[in-house]
Amino acid sequence: MKQQEKTLSNFQVIGITTRTSNADEMKGAGKIGDLWKRFYAEGIVDQIPSKTDHSIFAVYHAYESNKNGAYSITLGCKVETGTQPPAGMDVLKIPAQNYAQFTTTKGPMPQIVIETWQNIWMQEDHSKLKRQYTYDFEVYDQRSADPRSSEVDIYIALKPS
Repeated sequence: MKQQEKTLSNFQVIGITTRTSNADEMKGAGKIGDLWKRFYAEGIVDQIPSKTDHSIFAVYHAYESNKNGAYSITLGCKVETGTQPPAGMDVLKIPAQNYAQFTTTKGPMPQIVIETWQNIWMQEDHSKLKRQYTYDFEVYDQRSADPRSSEVDIYIALKPS
């Protein structure tokens, strides 16, 4: 796993959303797996207008508190600014901010993503990562096409220093 800091400009994502918590996800009552199934079953990518590239974004937002509280997750694509979402989809306007960018090791999905999140939480627990809890996201690009050998970038919004 590699880590670096980056400043990103504002952008928009359109997609489908659900609400869950890490506790629910870990005890088998989560909703993220079903959201991914729906995303592919309904061909959501093909319904999103004005995409800027072919990457899929998993955006974590509307945090209740911290990693222990509820949050929303939106699966979708980056779109041109001002694009209106189709019926039943949401648009997220993600502001410019500083991020810690984590690149997973190359390996099987979803194991590599889960392991990287566990590392992120551990760094946070040891005060090595100061999370903003605004918008965090995973980027699934051509490197994650093969679920047996994928690589994913995870961006964590940082508190201003």
